Amino acid sequence: DRGIPRAEMKIMTEGGQVAGVVTSGTFSPTLKKGIALALVDPKLKIGAEVLIDIRGKLTSAIISKAPLVPSHVR
Repeated sequence: DRGIPRAEMKIMTEGGQVAGVVTSGTFSPTLKKGIALALVDPKLKIGAEVLIDIRGKLTSAIISKAPLVPSHVR
């Protein structure tokens, strides 16, 4: 969803349980969306959908493994 996650924003599961916190976030011009690094509950797997509380609005996000953009270096 739209929105840029920032440090200290809460990450929640679909059930409303707090599952982590954003450590840093910004807008990615390559992906044209907000991206973030976060500490999350290890029970959550890659590909899981979570919610980030961005200034009072719950925004959906997907847990991904870094790098978020494929490298073209061989």
